[in-house]
Amino acid sequence: MLHAVANPKFSSHVRWFLWGGVIFLMIWVLLVEWHKVHEEAERTKVKLLAQTMSRSASAIRQQWELENKPSHSQANGIEYSFTRYGWPIIIRNEHIDCAEMWDLLSSRRASIDYINLVDKKKVRSERYNSCYFQITNGKWLALFYENETIHTNGFLTLPE
Repeated sequence: MLHAVANPKFSSHVRWFLWGGVIFLMIWVLLVEWHKVHEEAERTKVKLLAQTMSRSASAIRQQWELENKPSHSQANGIEYSFTRYGWPIIIRNEHIDCAEMWDLLSSRRASIDYINLVDKKKVRSERYNSCYFQITNGKWLALFYENETIHTNGFLTLPE
């Protein structure tokens, strides 16, 4: 065995094997860490979207107060009305138009896409349906009204 270790050809093979192992280990660690970073980025995206929608709704409500509480208004070509407390709402055929609400509240600069949209009538409000937007696989954002007040919430799975 000692003779094999002293052989330069054998030492060269061991060195290449060790370098290959180190490179493989580094790639594996990077992939594991990338997955963690990607998951955190998706959670942050949903959280920021919920905050953006809440801030947009609050800004529209403040404008409603400043304009002496009009019954309807328009922004970026989207017409909307207000709940009795001044929160923006778009009603079509006695239901909230979820796609239009998304366009109104999600971003003022550029359109943000969602994967899927689910519209459900929930116990939260006798009058309004709830909107669920799938942002990424397994991550959803809810838009709903409770007591004539708008709410947004990010979560991991679609409630039944």
